[in-house]
Amino acid sequence: MSGIFGVFATKKYLNIFPPLYSGLFALQHRGQESMGISLLADGKLSLVNGKGLISDNIKYDNIRMLEGRVGLGHVRYPFEFDRRELLPMPWLFHPGDGTSKTLIAMDGKLFNGVELEDVAEEIHSRTDEELIEYVNQLDGAYAMIFVQEERMVVIRDPKGVKPIAVGIHDEFVAASSESCALDAVGASVKELKPGEIFIVDEDGPRSIFANEKTNTPCIFEFVYTARPDSVIGGVSVYDARMKMGEILYEEHPVEADIVVGSPDSGLISALGFSRASGIPNENAIVRNRYIGRTFILPTENMRRKGIQIKLSPIKSLLKDKDIVLVDDSIVRGNTMRRVVEILRESGAKSIHIRIASPPVIKGEQTTFDIPSEDKLLARGKTVEEIRELIGCDSLGFISLEGLRRACGNKPYYERCFGGIDTLEEEYVD
Repeated sequence: MSGIFGVFATKKYLNIFPPLYSGLFALQHRGQESMGISLLADGKLSLVNGKGLISDNIKYDNIRMLEGRVGLGHVRYPFEFDRRELLPMPWLFHPGDGTSKTLIAMDGKLFNGVELEDVAEEIHSRTDEELIEYVNQLDGAYAMIFVQEERMVVIRDPKGVKPIAVGIHDEFVAASSESCALDAVGASVKELKPGEIFIVDEDGPRSIFANEKTNTPCIFEFVYTARPDSVIGGVSVYDARMKMGEILYEEHPVEADIVVGSPDSGLISALGFSRASGIPNENAIVRNRYIGRTFILPTENMRRKGIQIKLSPIKSLLKDKDIVLVDDSIVRGNTMRRVVEILRESGAKSIHIRIASPPVIKGEQTTFDIPSEDKLLARGKTVEEIRELIGCDSLGFISLEGLRRACGNKPYYERCFGGIDTLEEEYVD
């Protein structure tokens, strides 16, 4: 899981670092393990990359060194099988013919042994017609941005699993993993279609199209990954999460005193549950916003300690109350077990968990990193068995049909929930 953001200046002397920095900052939620920003101008490269957040690496002492006419930024979470020696992106690629340097970044995975450097060489050397033919043959689930001083190329995979959008501004053209970052820099938003290849150069912007195979965005973007102010496939992420909460009450009603959303990605669905049920919504759990998403930390001990620091209850709202706790998903279950303990310790009378996605039952190495299915709490278990392990009084997951309905009743990539897997033929487990 990554966030990528590219900028190509259409004004000759514009330094694009400010919009590049702002746009990438708007994607920080897509990756907190490492970051990189690279810019090109007159054949010169300026860059900053490192572990941690953007703010950990871009400081007053290096910000004045960052300037260029084109640039590319990347934030990421670690995947178990990533090529560590080449991270973080953007990567700098030197074409074999000795011409312009190319910056490369990708969100997603390529299959069948194809490396991103190979793709960069092909994109650099091919005509539009040849590029279409090449993308038709390229297997994977990806969104890519390639930037040279004279042009920017943005590609969405022909199955449409990974989101990517472009935006036009008076002074530049930008490309982003999510529409929210384009809004942040004042650019218009156009989401690329599956197989669309967007090119901007001195002649202006244009699109060419490979053959669309499917249009199946990853449904987990709506559940967890995307920012709520983004739009994917014409569907508002905020509206989808609100609808998830409403459908959760419809499918798993319960009587309680308050509804509590698990911060942050459970808050909107909790509001939807509250509105549908008439049960008051309370922000009774405070999140320390300086702690990242814990399910991706590498060891169980680190995840547990992270949860203890991350979440803190408001005990006066919880004592002697029957509580509905709404969360976005259960993956390993560490966070949910600890949250139930926190609520019990705070004096909750009963705890009813409602999850705004179906049980995660399959490993996933393309849209987010769950490499081993034996780490999934729900794998091979009934809802009652999961409830006992978590320690709550009742447990309900939204159905896959309900989730689809919340997200606009469109086809989606749903592998982790045991649903539609449009990558089945290419996917290597």
